[in-house]
Amino acid sequence: MAATEVTGVDPTSREVKDAQISSLTGMRGFAALMVVLIHVTGRTEYPWLGVHGYGPIALFVLSGFLLYRPFARWVLGVAPRPNLRDYAIRRVLRIFPAYWAVLHIWYFVYPAAVPSSFGTYLKQLTLINTLEFFGLVQGLQQSWSMGTELTWYLALPLLALLAHTVVPKVTARHRVKVHVAMLLTALPVSVGWLWFVHHESQWMSAGMWLPKFIACFAFGALVAMMMEAERAGLTTITRGRKLMEDPWLLPLLAVLFVVVGTSEWGGPHTFEALTLSQELVRDGSAFGLAGTLLVISTFSGPRAPFVRLLSTRWMQATGRWSYGIYLWHMPLIVLLASDRTFPEGPGGVLLWLLWVVPISYLLGAASYAWVEVPTMGWSKKLTTRSNRGGVRAARPGQPAPASSGGSVPTGGSGA
Repeated sequence: MAATEVTGVDPTSREVKDAQISSLTGMRGFAALMVVLIHVTGRTEYPWLGVHGYGPIALFVLSGFLLYRPFARWVLGVAPRPNLRDYAIRRVLRIFPAYWAVLHIWYFVYPAAVPSSFGTYLKQLTLINTLEFFGLVQGLQQSWSMGTELTWYLALPLLALLAHTVVPKVTARHRVKVHVAMLLTALPVSVGWLWFVHHESQWMSAGMWLPKFIACFAFGALVAMMMEAERAGLTTITRGRKLMEDPWLLPLLAVLFVVVGTSEWGGPHTFEALTLSQELVRDGSAFGLAGTLLVISTFSGPRAPFVRLLSTRWMQATGRWSYGIYLWHMPLIVLLASDRTFPEGPGGVLLWLLWVVPISYLLGAASYAWVEVPTMGWSKKLTTRSNRGGVRAARPGQPAPASSGGSVPTGGSGA
């Protein structure tokens, strides 16, 4: 696809693709760091530091983008259906081994977290416990979002099948629009579920389940679909790209979401229950911020200031280690809270961060090197073995199928 006349950007160029991969990796790292900041400052008198809800919501948006891409190509008719066996293997080996390692080490270090029965242990091992608020492991309460992520893994192929049943039956000129409309139906589902949670639901855990966050995953899927449609020549976003390359427009929009989400409209800066309107403002602002940053990372081009920031070596390292950072930081906070007394005031917050952040980085790097990299290598061997006879041939006029994993690996909460 040639460079667009309006912007001069070739969305299929190697430079653009490399910038997208780097910025998306950095975006995962930024989301993980925001989770750490929220959980640390929540134990101080400065709980207003950070954007509550942004971390897991950003990771859900990223997961929707990365995992829907190969399915989007299938629905659009430019590639065969992704291999579901390979998809399942990669998802299982991406989320569980590192989680199992942290879980069992935590059992050894923190006896209060040890399950009281074998049935409870199985629930924790399979993340089924994350469907129940009071079933979360002590010191690993952040794993609730990993359960939400896991249910997205299960729902994604079914949602793609539904889209594939509808979209190809529409005339070619309207297929992208119909695909967009189907993905946008997730927004009223999320809002309706949130209303149900506040007014009708008898389940205390319903606010952690997939229906509440389906709009986050669907928005990521929508961005992925538009990117793949543009690369396939099925649509063009030249006018929109000109706006997205503006160095101030989208960054200012991101700042606006931060201001609204951290205002009194978003409720108190604590972990107490929110009213429906407060939760809509807080989660909606976090969703808007995550969506804006995803659009910047995907469409603004390699020269955009935010893309360059996320592509720095430090943010790249943070993104690679983000799953381990996400898993380890909460047990570390619990241990520090039980063994140390931190002073009040800014000095106490700084001391908390000086303990938690470096150690979380070290543990995250170790988890990545010793658990995640080996299991990703094993995953690659298992999924290439199923195609040992050669890559499945694409239908005439179609490119060879890509992997079902996306450009940037997603982990538990992401992540």
